[in-house]
Amino acid sequence: MKRAIRISIGLVIVLLCALVGVSGTQALLSVQDTGSGGRADRATRVAVASPEARRIEDAVTATGTIMPIRSVALVPDAPGRVTSVPVTSGQRVNEGDLLIQMDERAARAALADAEATLGEARQEFNRVERLAKNNTAAEAQLEGARANLLRAEAAVMTARADLQDRAITAPFDGTLGLIDIETGAYLDGSTPVTRLSDLSTVKVSATLPEQYFDRVQPGKTVTITTPAYPDRTFEGRVSVRAPEIDRDTRSFEIRADIDNPERRLAGGMFAHTRLLLGSYDGLAIPDRAIISEGLQSYVYTVSDGLATRTEIDAGKSFGDLTEVRGAMTAEARVVVAGWDRLSDGAAVTIAEGDAQGGDR
Repeated sequence: MKRAIRISIGLVIVLLCALVGVSGTQALLSVQDTGSGGRADRATRVAVASPEARRIEDAVTATGTIMPIRSVALVPDAPGRVTSVPVTSGQRVNEGDLLIQMDERAARAALADAEATLGEARQEFNRVERLAKNNTAAEAQLEGARANLLRAEAAVMTARADLQDRAITAPFDGTLGLIDIETGAYLDGSTPVTRLSDLSTVKVSATLPEQYFDRVQPGKTVTITTPAYPDRTFEGRVSVRAPEIDRDTRSFEIRADIDNPERRLAGGMFAHTRLLLGSYDGLAIPDRAIISEGLQSYVYTVSDGLATRTEIDAGKSFGDLTEVRGAMTAEARVVVAGWDRLSDGAAVTIAEGDAQGGDR
């Protein structure tokens, strides 16, 4: 009887072990299925884009100052009282135009006196010269008469120059500055009365870092904008590059000539200067794909269903695109949405309709 009971208990235990074994096997198979087929269920959905080919301009920017191609301060050559001002501030004038007339009565009188003296000296020289031909006048008398004639001629030239100094005329075509001189004012012969500037062409002066010295040569294209005309661009070419580097700033000066037929640009204007050094073919990606951490930038690229953290060197900006340098290729697929849930090596799936030029 006891033996039958022990046998029954053994059978129950065997049956329970069998049931536990079946359950454990099913659980293990379930775990294995999740580890293999469930990977796709845990993949992060992302949107991707491919880099765009761009022709990229290599340029450097700087601040500059606009100057007339030539400009002079107009100063009277002699003191005197103003009798006429036939021009106005800001007027465009031609070479030789009268700008300010000063009292010339004394100068005209001095010229008339000098011319009269010249006439007398010429007559005396002619008389002595005739006598010398007849050997009736000494050689010394003839030389004295010649010297008097030369001095009289010089006096006339001086008087004429003094008369001309009583008028200020334009030395070249240009635009006048402010004129605050009125008729009756006395000029001391040392104070400028206005400036004359040739604005048909202007120069822009800018300073560039030393590293660009070898790349800047006359003829390079320069474009500028100014606060006065924020929606307009003016173009010119480098005319001069300074022959040396400033030891204090480690920079050098360039000057560029810009045609200014409408005279819209004026001396002293501030200029945002852009100097084109060259161009090259490159790639650009959407700004929203770029992740920055401190001084480093990177993106996630997708290949074979996995995300890879890829370091990049960001370059020039083109609206909502940024140049990317380094190992990036045109065939790469860059994550533009969903990267905030990724880590290096994470499984990804590309959302239908979210691939932008790169889901191929």
